[in-house]
Amino acid sequence: MSATPPGPPPERPSDWIPPPERTPAPAPTRRASQPPPPGRGRGGPLAGGADVLRGIGMFLGTPGIRLLGILPVVLAALIVLALLGLLVVYLDELAVAVTPFADRWDESSRTLVRVGAGLALLLGSTVVLVVSFTVIAQIIGQPFYERISDRIEHRLGVPPAGADAPWWRTFPRASLESALLLGLTLATTVPLFVLGLVPVLGQTVVPVLQAVAGGFFLAVELLAIPLERRGLHLAGRLRFVWRHRAQTLGFGITAFLLFLVPLMNVLAMPGAVVGAILLVRRLSGETAVSGGPAGPPGPR
Repeated sequence: MSATPPGPPPERPSDWIPPPERTPAPAPTRRASQPPPPGRGRGGPLAGGADVLRGIGMFLGTPGIRLLGILPVVLAALIVLALLGLLVVYLDELAVAVTPFADRWDESSRTLVRVGAGLALLLGSTVVLVVSFTVIAQIIGQPFYERISDRIEHRLGVPPAGADAPWWRTFPRASLESALLLGLTLATTVPLFVLGLVPVLGQTVVPVLQAVAGGFFLAVELLAIPLERRGLHLAGRLRFVWRHRAQTLGFGITAFLLFLVPLMNVLAMPGAVVGAILLVRRLSGETAVSGGPAGPPGPR
């Protein structure tokens, strides 16, 4: 039996309106992650300290920059060691000079107070000397560290707009800002020195406060080159470090402690310069091509 062919479709009335087409519902989009609030997230103090260690590893693993990074450190270390030697030689005289009120005390009380004053001077001077070491190394090594920063910024990805600028253009302002920062460090050390004369408090709480203050100012100084290239000068750097204080304090205190270790500070200083770039890029949300080839530095 043959199938009957289908007839023509029925005619639609003239006033027929086609139903609206159904469009598929849009797929739910994933909300972009919001940046962490200032001073929180992004790893905390441990991540900041890890940036110093990562910086040391990257400094050692990048060919052509080792001598550039070590030479200014050796020169700065010699200057700071000479200052430290003078401090130790004249420590007794300085302790007597800052405690004239103890001249009429009995010998045991006078000796106790002046030993405490000498310890307070030594601890307070340690903070100043560590920051001075960084400032001197930065001033001596400005062209060297600028060159290292160029290599690392190109290696990590797209460098900031301020990269590849001639070092001599920023040298005067950078040196002045380093001197101002050293002045702020001295101004902070004076009240800590006075607190260091208080028994028990001066031997327990004050050293911790000095390490925190030293780490803070050290972070401000070490972040100078990467933040300068992103348009932040001293006031902006201070705000940046305070806004991200958890990470930057971890970074600064780790560098501060490493700078106190003989021989280790030779690698810690250029490593911290590299680590500062890693920290700034991480906190700024800049993408990094880890392990990428070191791109050629721009013209100097």
